[in-house]
Amino acid sequence: MSMSSLLRSRTFALFAGIAFIAIDQLVKLLALVSLQANSFKFGASPINLALELSLNPGAFLSLGAALPAQVKQLIFIVGVAVVVAWAMGWSLSNWSQPLRKVLPLYAIALGGIANLIDRVFRDGHVVDYMVLNVGPTHTGVFNIADIAITAGAIYLMIDLLVRPRRA
Repeated sequence: MSMSSLLRSRTFALFAGIAFIAIDQLVKLLALVSLQANSFKFGASPINLALELSLNPGAFLSLGAALPAQVKQLIFIVGVAVVVAWAMGWSLSNWSQPLRKVLPLYAIALGGIANLIDRVFRDGHVVDYMVLNVGPTHTGVFNIADIAITAGAIYLMIDLLVRPRRA
């Protein structure tokens, strides 16, 4: 089997996905242990990456954190599970298509699974631990799974905007 055909196999995609989720969960465990009472900064002003623990009960920028528990479970566990299952199924069933078509949705699904594991096993919270600071501007607290979700979503948006229009 050639390297190209190996990379294009669904089996490779599944193992790479499992490895991604395992790494995400391992880093989250390390954050829970190491950042409980500490924080760290990498880089100097004005640009640095801060590592600080945050258990996020909501979605992006804690949206929905104040919702009643049952509503949060419905949206953040059941709703996300349905979307992730669809995205995973679609990605793997279309894996033979060009990677630029399937990889962004697969990345979103993997990030969704990783954060869904947190929600189910960490009392509805997602472990976040990174903040990017650029001068006085900074991001919300995020994790590796969020990077995969964001990268996949940005790629899909750019693809929609630059794709040639059919007449």
